[in-house]
Amino acid sequence: MASQRVICLLAALAIGVTSASYTMAEPAITTYGQRNAEAPGQLSLFSFLVGKWKGVAKVRLEDGRDAEFEWTWIGRYVLDGMAIADELHVAGSDGSAYLGITLRHFDAVKRSWIIEFLNVSNSFLRRQVNPQSGSVSLDAGTIVIISEDAQTRIRENYRVVDQNHFTYSLGDPVSIEMTMERVE
Repeated sequence: MASQRVICLLAALAIGVTSASYTMAEPAITTYGQRNAEAPGQLSLFSFLVGKWKGVAKVRLEDGRDAEFEWTWIGRYVLDGMAIADELHVAGSDGSAYLGITLRHFDAVKRSWIIEFLNVSNSFLRRQVNPQSGSVSLDAGTIVIISEDAQTRIRENYRVVDQNHFTYSLGDPVSIEMTMERVE
């Protein structure tokens, strides 16, 4: 009797799978995706991130010492070209990998950025900006992200030097400072 139920369940699932109709957008045309022509104009603020970057990060460690690490930063248009996802990759001094990914989307209806950072290595999600908290602004050519919640306030700065170089800093006072150069 139990085996008949399993067979019926598998048959029902097979029918459901073959009869389901899914419409998928065309996969990315390039390695780094393509911006959707209908994406909000505000997305261009972070378009400089699209591509592959390498650089050095100067990091203030918890014990007060400074350390340098080589970083790779890869940005792509995702979600049918309506958002940007950028990945961070670094090997720690002990050889462990540090991985993170940020998703950036401008909600044209609410006229607000949605920016979330997933720290893969330390298993946490930081909701940086949304219609209820945080901000994105342009201050004398520097993109400033302020993330706020009940416990913390974090400041990030992106300064685009030219199409092949940008600097990034985190904290106030600065705890991480990166100098990045485009490699692709």
